[in-house]
Amino acid sequence: MSRPDRRTIQVVSHGPSCLDGVMAAATIKRFYLEERVITMLAANGDSDRIIQGVRAKGGDDEIWITDLSWTSTKTAEHLTNLVSNGARLYWIDHHRTAVSRADAPEFDVPFTGRLLSEEFSAARLTFNYLKDLAAERGALARLPEFEKFFPFVAIADDHDRWIHQVPESANWALAVQTLGGTDSYREITRLSEPVMSRRLRLAYEQGKKAMDKSLDLAHATMVERPLGNGLRIRTACCMGYSSEVASKLYEGQSQTVIALFDLRSLGVSLRRSTDCEVDLSVLAQRYGGGGHAAAAGFAIADAKRAPAERLAEILGDRLERDS
Repeated sequence: MSRPDRRTIQVVSHGPSCLDGVMAAATIKRFYLEERVITMLAANGDSDRIIQGVRAKGGDDEIWITDLSWTSTKTAEHLTNLVSNGARLYWIDHHRTAVSRADAPEFDVPFTGRLLSEEFSAARLTFNYLKDLAAERGALARLPEFEKFFPFVAIADDHDRWIHQVPESANWALAVQTLGGTDSYREITRLSEPVMSRRLRLAYEQGKKAMDKSLDLAHATMVERPLGNGLRIRTACCMGYSSEVASKLYEGQSQTVIALFDLRSLGVSLRRSTDCEVDLSVLAQRYGGGGHAAAAGFAIADAKRAPAERLAEILGDRLERDS
């Protein structure tokens, strides 16, 4: 039976299909097992809209924003009003574009707690923060049960930071991308140990096939251009699974930047070869996006229109000549 005095814990985390964002949200859910937890997953370009839609009654209600940042000062105003009305507000992020902009006007908000660090993934930062919060609140009795969730957190941390020392961490990321963040979150929060449920396993198997098709598309559409500064850029289209596809495109390459236009999300994903030192988060930020030094992304209208514009040029020229 649910308690009538349960608090409401609202979570806005990175999605819609990001393993780290999903796991950060699931970490909060596991910590607040006895409370009412409402979770929303937002893509980077949609974070302002979704955060501005958050409402809170105040009192002991809490709002957690994890693995995600925003760009509008209106979002800061909205969050400030929520805190003024009594809500507790926490923000945890590990993206370089958030860490480097920590003092920006859009982040001028009276947070109850804030942790911005590139040391770990958002899921692990969230886990560590909640452990400390339990001690601060004198709720140490809940820690033994909560700490059982750490193997899940380690999976997200291993994959998101490209450590790849935890078996199957890449498989979990593939499963989450295929099943979708919301359904994956529900599956993960039901698990007692880090063994994929039947539904997650089926999603992983489907994801392997879909990733192969996306890679085929990337190879078919790839354009390579050497740059005058010694760098090389490879651009291509894909259909989801941008991280996995990019890793194949920069395999064996030197000083190479990969830019993938995802026909599924209509966003651009940036990756780089292991020897390349270009800070992709800075590049993405120039187009309103963000991320990490080695993995970033953005969405702009020009990129969305580019395939149609090129097709119009090709067919338009032919139609003019043939008519």
